[in-house]
Amino acid sequence: MSSRSGSGAHAAASGFPPMAADACTRHARTMLHRIALVSLAAYLVGAPLPALAQGLDEGAVGPAAPTDEFEAEARAASEAEAIPRVEEESAPHEPRRRLFPLGGNAARARGYRIPEPYGLGMLMVWNTTNFNSHDLSAAVAKGAAPEPDANMLPLPSVTTSRLEGDNRMLGFKADLWVFPGVNVFASIGKVRGTNRIDIDIDADAVIPFPFCRPARPCGTVHLPVETKVNNTTVTLGTLLVYGNEHWFALGSIAKTVSISSKERSDVKSTNLGLRAGPRFRLGEDTYFAPYVGGNYFDLDTTVRGVVDSGPVFEDGEALYLRYEVGMKTSHPYALVTGFNFELNRHLSLQAEIQAGATSTRVLATTGVRF
Repeated sequence: MSSRSGSGAHAAASGFPPMAADACTRHARTMLHRIALVSLAAYLVGAPLPALAQGLDEGAVGPAAPTDEFEAEARAASEAEAIPRVEEESAPHEPRRRLFPLGGNAARARGYRIPEPYGLGMLMVWNTTNFNSHDLSAAVAKGAAPEPDANMLPLPSVTTSRLEGDNRMLGFKADLWVFPGVNVFASIGKVRGTNRIDIDIDADAVIPFPFCRPARPCGTVHLPVETKVNNTTVTLGTLLVYGNEHWFALGSIAKTVSISSKERSDVKSTNLGLRAGPRFRLGEDTYFAPYVGGNYFDLDTTVRGVVDSGPVFEDGEALYLRYEVGMKTSHPYALVTGFNFELNRHLSLQAEIQAGATSTRVLATTGVRF
């Protein structure tokens, strides 16, 4: 009785009669069993789903979801740091800052394309020119050549009828872009070729009696002269360039001095030019630029030498002539056409032809920039 009354007292204290309390206890146990079974079933059914999702998605599988707020914040911070690194690696590298051309960095900042400042290359020139003679002086002797220190004077009886030059030059060049649009260059090379001169001598005027006399005049002696050119040549010049991505115009001025050896020809020339044309972009850094223009090429050379006529007198002796004659380009103006081909920022090719009334000049260069 005491135990039952104790149980009844507890039930009464909980607000349920004794029988109702037992029923509640059984009902709670049943609910616990059902919850456990549902949880187990959910686990068994849900476990294969992640593997199935990975099998259907052939792409990369992303990181698992964070399990708490701290992990979520840490992952977000890591991804935020990774994004700038990816953008930095994929961003194009800015061109390195160079001393030359002066003002080039400011020009790049404004969007101009600036070439590499330094250049080295090879230069080949073929030149055929007709000349006019000036300052012709000579010393004439019979039977032997006049001495090198002979007094040479202008002789009206000695004239020239043909003056031609055919020369080839092979050399090396270097250039520098001092400012955007201002280039200075220099070249050194070897000139080889031939100067051809036809000299006519009135022998009756220069050879005294009795060798030439009215009864037996000597007449005019024709002396074809051919002198070989083997000079070292140095050129200094500058280019002024203006243009944009689609066209260009440039002016050039150059001075050349060729130093001869022995009695060969000294050569001095002045070259002024204007050229302009379009620029066609063929690739990232590949451009083709045909152009036309005009050129002034004034070449001045002095030719010295000794020539003999062969037997012309009754005694079989020859007429000898020591001569010195200046030659200038007869028509220095020429039309120009050519092209410049930039394979990339470091390699280029150029070729042009200058055609004048009495001269032809062909130029070809190849260069590397750095």
